[in-house]
Amino acid sequence: MIIIQKYGGTSLGSKQRIKSLKNIIKRYKNSNIKIIIVLSAMSGETNKMMNLAKYFSYKSNKELDCLLCIGEQISISIFSIFLNSIKIKSKPLTSNQIGLITNYNYSNARILLIKNFFLLKKILKKNKIPILAGFQGITFSGNFTTLGRGGSDTTAIAIAAYLKAKECQIYTDVDSIFLSDPRICKNLKIKFSTFECMLELSSLGSKVLYVRSVELARKYNINIRVLSSFKKNEGSYISYKKKFSNSMERCLISGLTHSNNEVKITILNTPNIPGIASKIIGPIVSNNILIDMIIQNANANSEFTNFSFLIETKFLKKTIFLIKKHILSKLGGIIIYQNNISKISIVGIGLRSHNEIISKIMFCMSKEKINIINISTSETKISFLIKNNKIIFAIKSLYNIFNQNNMFRRNGRVA
Repeated sequence: MIIIQKYGGTSLGSKQRIKSLKNIIKRYKNSNIKIIIVLSAMSGETNKMMNLAKYFSYKSNKELDCLLCIGEQISISIFSIFLNSIKIKSKPLTSNQIGLITNYNYSNARILLIKNFFLLKKILKKNKIPILAGFQGITFSGNFTTLGRGGSDTTAIAIAAYLKAKECQIYTDVDSIFLSDPRICKNLKIKFSTFECMLELSSLGSKVLYVRSVELARKYNINIRVLSSFKKNEGSYISYKKKFSNSMERCLISGLTHSNNEVKITILNTPNIPGIASKIIGPIVSNNILIDMIIQNANANSEFTNFSFLIETKFLKKTIFLIKKHILSKLGGIIIYQNNISKISIVGIGLRSHNEIISKIMFCMSKEKINIINISTSETKISFLIKNNKIIFAIKSLYNIFNQNNMFRRNGRVA
C-alpha cells in the first residue's frame, strides 16, 4: 500500500519545522504502508528568486522556470539529509530523474506523462523514502518547466495516479478545509467533501487546494486528505464516496468562498453581429487568460451590444491590449473596466432549484446596504460581485444566516 505525502512551504519554513515532521513520517516506519514525499520550496524562497529575476528585468519565462526550480531542489536535498541523519533512509529526486514530462507552456506547464515512475517502486523496495521535487517538470527537449499555482499539489496527485496510491495527503498550515474563510468567520470544518463540491470551492477562491490538483484527483479517483503538519487531527477528506443523512432532498451548502482579485471588463457599443462573442473572447482565452461571468446585452435598436466578463486583476493590462488590437481597432466600441471588486460564491448541489438561497442572499445584502454588481447561478453555485470594501460584512452576514438556518453540510451529509 502506497501513500503520497505533500508538504508545503510553511511546513518547511524553518529548521525546527522540518525536524517536527519526523513525528508524522515515523508513524509509517514499521507498517506495511510505503510513503513517497513531495516537497514545495521552503517558505519565502520562490519570492526571493522572483524578486531577483525582476531586478534584472527577465524577459523569458523559460529562464525564469530554470531559476524557480532551484527552490524545490534545495528542499528535497535538505529534507533527505535530515531523514538520513535520523536513520530513515531516503533519496532525493528531481523531475528530470523521474521523467515528469510537460508541455512547453513555461510558468504554467501541463503534465503529459511520467516516464520513470518505475524508479519510485524500485526505491521503495529498498525500504527508502523517495523525496520528490514538486512544482517542476521537464520538456521532451530537457528544459525545466514549472506547473504554476498549486504545482506541488498537482505533482503529488499525478504521482498518486501513476502508482495507484491509497490516498494523497496534503500537509499545510491549516488543519482542514473550512466552510468559509476562517480569518473572517470562526466556522465549521469540512470533514468530508465530494470532488464536485471541492472543484467549485477551489475554482471560486478557496486557497487550501488548487483546482488543477482536484481535477486530476477526480479524473483518476485519487482520494485526498488535507491535514495540518503542526498538529495531529483527522483533517478533511475528499472522495467520490458519498454519505447520506435523513435530509434527503433538503438543500445543503458545501461552502462559502470569495476572491478579491477580480476586474469586470465591459465593451460598449460593439456591432451586434453573429460571432461577435467569439471575436472578443477568442484572443483572450488563446492567451491563457481565464474569464468568468460573461454577459451580453443588445441595445434597444439591436444594432449594438454591450459585452462584459470577469478576469483576474493580474491579466488586466494584457486583456485591454488584446481587446484594443483585435476588437476596437477593427469593429469599434468603447472599453471600460471596474476593479476593486470581489466575487462571493455559495457552493452546493441543486442550488438553482432552491429559491430560499437566493432570497437569503438578497436579504443579507439589503440588510448590509451592499449593492450587487452582477449575479450568476447554476446547479452547483451562486456567484455575485460586490465592492471590495464590503466583503467582510457580506461574508459574515451570509455565514450567520445560513448557519442559523442549519443550511450548511456538516460531517459529509449530502443533499
